[in-house]
Amino acid sequence: MTLLLSSAFVKAQDINYEEWYMNTGDSVRIFVKELRSPSKDTVIVVHGGFGANHDYMLDAVKGLEGKFHFILYDQRGSLLSPTSIEKMTFAKNVNDLYELVIKLKLKKVKLLCHSMGTLVGMEFAKLYPNLVSKLVLAGAILPKADSISTVFSEQMIKNLEYLENRQEVKNEKKYYVNNKEHLTDKEKTEYWRISFAEANIYNISKWKLLKGGQIYYNQDAYVITQSVNWNYDYRSVLSKQNATIIQGQYDFLDFNLKNYKDKLEGYKNIVLKIIPNAGHNSWIDNPILFRKYLYEALTK
Repeated sequence: MTLLLSSAFVKAQDINYEEWYMNTGDSVRIFVKELRSPSKDTVIVVHGGFGANHDYMLDAVKGLEGKFHFILYDQRGSLLSPTSIEKMTFAKNVNDLYELVIKLKLKKVKLLCHSMGTLVGMEFAKLYPNLVSKLVLAGAILPKADSISTVFSEQMIKNLEYLENRQEVKNEKKYYVNNKEHLTDKEKTEYWRISFAEANIYNISKWKLLKGGQIYYNQDAYVITQSVNWNYDYRSVLSKQNATIIQGQYDFLDFNLKNYKDKLEGYKNIVLKIIPNAGHNSWIDNPILFRKYLYEALTK
């Protein structure tokens, strides 16, 4: 009986996904996960970070697995694609995506990118516009900047402070704060996760649904930001791609998308979708609306 159950479990795993490693030109092994699907409509998912891993993005595509062939991967320097700091550069990161597209023998690819991964997606679309058929950016970095402080601004810090000091967040933390000296290891992790969630989702009661952080995040990969040219303008690139940006109303990068609206004025081919009462990981706050916008963006 045990053997039969084990065989059924293994078979179910085989049906759902397969995992493999891509060897890059500079000898870095990139972890790749393909969600098996009857669809041949391929979407490569580019996670945030830098230094996070692909796992948390599985929830972003939940419900659409049968409609698209999703491919997720850990960027270099992330948990399942470790490498030396010397090999962690933005250009190499973008080239890894190019190598993945080529090795998958894709003539064109649809991209779903999140957070810092949107920079990878935008740069890829700039360098290889003929390889991209759809570009979807969620929790996106601003498409135009003069410096790194344009993106990670003083206003962003104020936004984070607002999210942290909401009464509902304090209520969620109350037990942990009052019992700080006597928390179990599990409770300490829960307290950390609430603190992690307060910046990334608006509905803090859903903090248990937020994945990532701690072992799933390699802080050394932050070095990649040092090789980014922060004086950029991707708006024409996005406009030519008919790109879609899906942002939570309370994404800490830009509340109510004031900067996005200003910077995208006149670029009518760039679709901007706002999810009310949602944060940086908007699919957790409102999975139904996020799924709707994502499906439309990938099929329009």
